[in-house]
Amino acid sequence: MKFEVNKRYEALSGSVLTFEIIKRTAKRVTYVEIDHAGRYNERKSEPKTATIKIWSKGEVFITSRGATVKAY
Repeated sequence: MKFEVNKRYEALSGSVLTFEIIKRTAKRVTYVEIDHAGRYNERKSEPKTATIKIWSKGEVFITSRGATVKAY
C-alpha cells in the first residue's frame, strides 16, 4: 500500500498523534502532526518531511519524534 495525499494515518508505535499527508513524491512525504484528531480542539503542526521506506507489507516513514507511521 502507498501513502495517499489528504489521508490520515496512525502511528505503528511511539506516538498517540495522527498524521495527515499533505504532499508526496516518489521518495518523500510532507505531513502534519494532528493532536486531538476529530475533536473540537484539533491542532495541526507545521509541515514536516520524511523519507518513505518500503517494508514487506507496504510503505512507512519515521517521524522526527521516532514514531513509525504505516500505510498498510
